[in-house]
Amino acid sequence: MTRIQAVDEALERARHEAGDHWDDGELELTLETPQGDSLDVQLDLDADAATNAQSRYERAKELEAALEQKQAVVGQLAPLPADPVAYLLLYHLDTVEGNYPRSMAGHLDAERKHVESLCEEMVQSGLLERVESGTVKQRRVKAKKADEVRQHHTYYRLSREGDHLLRFLDDDEGQLNVLRHLPDGRTLAQRLARGGPDYPRMTAEELDMEFEYVRHLYRALRRVGLVTVYEGSTIKGSERKLKPKDETHRKHTYYVTTASAEQLLREFED
Repeated sequence: MTRIQAVDEALERARHEAGDHWDDGELELTLETPQGDSLDVQLDLDADAATNAQSRYERAKELEAALEQKQAVVGQLAPLPADPVAYLLLYHLDTVEGNYPRSMAGHLDAERKHVESLCEEMVQSGLLERVESGTVKQRRVKAKKADEVRQHHTYYRLSREGDHLLRFLDDDEGQLNVLRHLPDGRTLAQRLARGGPDYPRMTAEELDMEFEYVRHLYRALRRVGLVTVYEGSTIKGSERKLKPKDETHRKHTYYVTTASAEQLLREFED
């Protein structure tokens, strides 16, 4: 018996039997692949075998595309959480010798618990390391002005792997993979490239995203070199297609894509 015959038979049998499958209109079925493996599928009771097969095919293509998206991220970015605050933490710790979550949360306008969670995740992935208890030397620290700081918190600093990852982000290949690693970041960059200058609150409202998340996305993309702050005091109508009018006097921090970002975005369109 072929798989489509097995599906047809299971659907016909289920339609004449009582059971939980009537509650949601779906039937769970285990099929055998040509390789002898078991394959669990969900069938729509109201559809025929051919339609169910097409739905499974489309779902498989979606999963395959998601897997390809994940695999497309170069290995050096894989250990980094797909979170703009994680990027900002790397750059912050590149500036200072070591810092602790509450202080970093203040510097980055982020939630302390979120920063703590990211730090631990990045320690596990090898990008950060905990600083041994004792004294943290402040040779390059801007977060604290004292020459040395006695530890009363858990401090973190970049590991060698974290430092290498930041170097990778300086390259075109690294920046290209940031656009893969942060899909919402790519959405923002594409929006700016097509529509001109925009600011976080409007972006958040129009894309139905959280404002703080969008603000961190813009800041992370700026640190990577994919967007920059619009410097002019007045935005001409020809520059801003998102909200056309003769000119806009800046009352917010507006962002635009860099030349590098626009070149990299074209690779997604090819």
